[in-house]
Amino acid sequence: MQQNSQHAAEALLNLLLDRFEAPVVRVRDITQPIDYTVIGGPSAQDDFHRVLHDAERTGGIALEQARLGRFTGELARVRLVDPDSLYKFLVRAPATTTAEKAHQSIQATIPEILADPYFREIEEEAIGAWKGNKSFLGLVPTQVETLITVLRLTHGIVHLSGRDIDHRTFSRRMVKDSKALERSEGRVAQLLKRRDPSLAGDEPREVLEASGIVRRAHLLQVKGPLRLSSNALRVEGTGDVFIGLPWAAVREATLAHAVDYIITIENPTSFWRYSTEIGGNYLALLTDGFPARDVLSSMAHLVRAARLIAADTPLYHWGDIDAGGLRIAAHLEDTFGLLVRLHQMQPELAVALGSELKSRKGLDRLVGRAGDIGELARWLETEQAKMLEQEELDPSSPVLAATARNP
Repeated sequence: MQQNSQHAAEALLNLLLDRFEAPVVRVRDITQPIDYTVIGGPSAQDDFHRVLHDAERTGGIALEQARLGRFTGELARVRLVDPDSLYKFLVRAPATTTAEKAHQSIQATIPEILADPYFREIEEEAIGAWKGNKSFLGLVPTQVETLITVLRLTHGIVHLSGRDIDHRTFSRRMVKDSKALERSEGRVAQLLKRRDPSLAGDEPREVLEASGIVRRAHLLQVKGPLRLSSNALRVEGTGDVFIGLPWAAVREATLAHAVDYIITIENPTSFWRYSTEIGGNYLALLTDGFPARDVLSSMAHLVRAARLIAADTPLYHWGDIDAGGLRIAAHLEDTFGLLVRLHQMQPELAVALGSELKSRKGLDRLVGRAGDIGELARWLETEQAKMLEQEELDPSSPVLAATARNP
């Protein structure tokens, strides 16, 4: 594609300085060949040559004529001679200068955050990248304010204590911008995982949920023989439907009697259908995707309550057949400290009804697991793998399914 001739010339000269700023040891002069296919016709070439000759007269570059240049007027390449002169010609500051200004701005703005060795290391890495004319977290020195915001948000999450908080309230309190975290959640999640590689989650939203930053105030939706009596609430079972409870109330709840099984369900529609269409004596819990910390701790409390009554109560999970659904199941298994059996998440269902698997993120850490999760992870790593959203399926009881397999 042909470019504006002046822009093409300036881009060529800037490329020389980009290469000059790259942190590599050089044994030869920096030269760049000229590609006339991007410049255009004779008039455009004249403008292109004019810019290059102007730069040469400042002493910044030297032009080398093509072998037949005395007949065609074409140039073969441009050579960097004096970087300082070329910086002035292009009205461009050296990368070291802009990086140093960014460094001073960060030091003056968030000294309390840089007192933490981890965040000081991140800042040093960013400045080092910028001095070499490279981006850091996809940011360049002119975006130093965005980096400061990312560091403030990450530092706030690292030191978050107590209950979960919705992301917009947190963002407003930290940086006076309710949407800042939403715009930078990928960068923030990357820094969180770098600080603590064991932090649950692979997608940015998962990492934030596991760190206490939620998209909305969560209620734990539950169906089963719940028993709860307090000054604020009195519950004796959820009947034929389900109820939503604040996480703090759930931690005071017990079960009135043993259940035949516990089932966690990933998505709301499938949970609602299961709770209203499947009868029986069970405890059903909605994870609503990757569960937030407080929701997860409430679920763990009820799982323990059920297992205290009957230690052999089986635990099932029903979710999407894909990498994300399996990561959720593994996170539940780790949190509960119990083997999770997968329900309606068999490869044959995905083969029959599914579609192309779009991501295998995180599966490499699950293939070595025992049980259903490891088995499904190993299949999802194969070329035959497909994905299946659980809403495709009608709900069914795992107890009835087990009975059918073992009459």
